[in-house]
Amino acid sequence: MAIRAAVPDQNKAMVENGFNIHDRATTASRIGHVRQTIATSKNLAGDQELISEVDVNLGILPGFPVRVRGTVITTARLEMTAPETWFVTVKNTKVKGSNVPFLDQYLDDYPLEVPVGDVYESVRGSVPVATLKTFYVDEGLRITRDVDDNFFVFSRA
Repeated sequence: MAIRAAVPDQNKAMVENGFNIHDRATTASRIGHVRQTIATSKNLAGDQELISEVDVNLGILPGFPVRVRGTVITTARLEMTAPETWFVTVKNTKVKGSNVPFLDQYLDDYPLEVPVGDVYESVRGSVPVATLKTFYVDEGLRITRDVDDNFFVFSRA
């Protein structure tokens, strides 16, 4: 979402083309469970964070039997501007539970967080803000849309 938010609407086709190329290059890959947690930060401002955990199973090369597994965890600043509107600003990303020998234990013992927000700030001068609109929510279900009207359905575990 941060990539799409960083590119103006007139260049949407370029972003979609990039996503299509990535999809074709990783056809042997699968996205597993996605978990989201909304947490209040421990800082004095009490900022809210959206923590997304995505289980991935990546094929190194199509047809090659070696697969890399793990959970990609992305933390973002969450600003609820209205009950149905969220502004999400990426902060950092890390990996846990990798099946790569030696790397798995190292990442679990010494988590390496990539400061994605700082990288955007350095490269573009600002961190893109993704807008999410809640279409439906109840005790067990949330349906959210992004700026391109892609729907995301989350159920309470």
